[in-house]
Amino acid sequence: MADTGAVGTPPVVVGIDGSEHGDRALARAAEEATRAGAPLRVVHAIRVPMATPGFEPVEPNEDTRRAAEELVRDAAAAALRRCPNLSVDARVGYGLPGDALLAAAEGAMLLVAGSRGRGGFGGLLLGSVSRYLAARTECPLLIVRGEPRAGGADVLLGVQGDGDGRAVSAAFEAARDRGLPVHAVHAWSWPGYAGLAGPSEADMRAVAEVHATALEQALTAARERFPDVEVRADSVMADAAATLVEASAGSVLAVVGVRRRRGPLRHWVGHVATTTIEHARCPVLVVPQH
Repeated sequence: MADTGAVGTPPVVVGIDGSEHGDRALARAAEEATRAGAPLRVVHAIRVPMATPGFEPVEPNEDTRRAAEELVRDAAAAALRRCPNLSVDARVGYGLPGDALLAAAEGAMLLVAGSRGRGGFGGLLLGSVSRYLAARTECPLLIVRGEPRAGGADVLLGVQGDGDGRAVSAAFEAARDRGLPVHAVHAWSWPGYAGLAGPSEADMRAVAEVHATALEQALTAARERFPDVEVRADSVMADAAATLVEASAGSVLAVVGVRRRRGPLRHWVGHVATTTIEHARCPVLVVPQH
């Protein structure tokens, strides 16, 4: 296989399963690796049954191993046909697919997965794995979803407020690389009960101004770092998840941040990110916020 990537450059890692959605993820991962001058790592996981106490783990048979190795070889060859100068590493992992991909993506610059897996049913294989990865990945995760199309008008960015720095930077960088503007959206709800008559106009203006200011503050550093990237910032009182999904119809990429929690909720992605991952009409970049 070709080996022309920069020495020491973190790889782009993609999970494949032989499905159409997996093939689309592979194609996108090859493009992202080429854009970044990074090597590509293609991974397929063989599900190994959990070991029962007192028994040896069940190893995959030789036919399964050969089929998996052929799958990643063919995928690597397809990536090279698409991007001939790419450095490609093909691997077979063992165990639960999500865990195998996380292990392969340790130290990676980007992890790529399809939105659905074999069989075309939502929630199977790559579909469920993408949600598992979103809750646990240490590097940005690109979920390739939406119908393939020539392009979009912008890079969509969902902004919650403080702590969104990594997601904001990722969105501006993606927009710069594509020569597109950023559409930053901050959707908010009324803070508490406003009575039967609803909030007064003065109260509404005051709260709206607070949220608009918070959005501008979240974008300030990125505006300074990427002065050539045009920005459209919308702060609206609306359901955040529904607003992002609707806005994604005209975007080439949607970027959302996922905050890392501790305790029982440490693997909870959150309603807005989950809805965007599952229903956005374009690929979704999930950026862990540390």
